[in-house]
Amino acid sequence: MNESEVQADPFAHLKKRAAERADRTVERMAAAIAALRATDQKITAESLKQITRELEAGFAGLSFQVIRRNPRAYALYREAADAFSPPATPDNQRRKQRRARRASRRRPHASYDPLQRLDKRDLVGRIRMLEQELETERQRRGALAYDQQALRARLLRLETEIILLHADRSHPE
Repeated sequence: MNESEVQADPFAHLKKRAAERADRTVERMAAAIAALRATDQKITAESLKQITRELEAGFAGLSFQVIRRNPRAYALYREAADAFSPPATPDNQRRKQRRARRASRRRPHASYDPLQRLDKRDLVGRIRMLEQELETERQRRGALAYDQQALRARLLRLETEIILLHADRSHPE
């Protein structure tokens, strides 16, 4: 660049590099879309990122933000992505399918859990009460374990005394 061109647009070299990067992004997008279509994979932002990683060693992959900021790349994405394709079934059929799924998820009335009818405050109260009972039970068990240990120690002392008494009787002086 000569001095008159630099004075006319001092950022021309930056604009040129940005345009080159944008063109490279569009080329990567086109190659990724073609690769995904060739393998019959869904075209999503994540699948595009993954396939561009695989196609070009050392490249981190095209993120959705990069695609979104490049109008031509985003147009390619919108044309190819499965999320933007029209629904295969009409709306009323989808509603019927949703109702059928909901109905299949419902449990029979006989297996209804009575806790489900309680509101959150009641459930929290029950949880707190059970936590308190659990802590009380832990304390009781701790005291019981301490008492058992004390009894075992006493039993050991008594057994030791018995052994010593037998030893004294068998060895008269």
